[in-house]
Amino acid sequence: MLGEGVVHALRHVHGLVVPNGMLVDVHPTTEERVETRCGPIGVIEEPEWIDVELPNAEAALRRTQREGLYALEAEREYDVLTYFDSSGELIEEKRDLLESQPALTARIEAAAPPFVTSMHVVLRRLRVLARR
Repeated sequence: MLGEGVVHALRHVHGLVVPNGMLVDVHPTTEERVETRCGPIGVIEEPEWIDVELPNAEAALRRTQREGLYALEAEREYDVLTYFDSSGELIEEKRDLLESQPALTARIEAAAPPFVTSMHVVLRRLRVLARR
């Protein structure tokens, strides 16, 4: 099970941080959207991440909280925006993800710059609890 690796990592981190220490978890919760001044161009798809890895990581974090390793103290959500002056700059930066998305790459190449990508992110502050 993929989530077991995350659970193992969170348990390991728990052993490294002093009781009452902090763990900060920051990660995107959506795929990246690409836009120009004229509007949306598309989504940089990461199906394995959005459908498998993200849900498993979230479940693993909840599991370690139920086990009494961590207590959620604060949670904030926000959007991260990244600006690109040219289509070439955007395509080069996202090359690994765009290789399997030729239609989106073509729309980016055809659009007028500047470009902005955005993704929704969650930030959590967790208190490390003493082992029971």
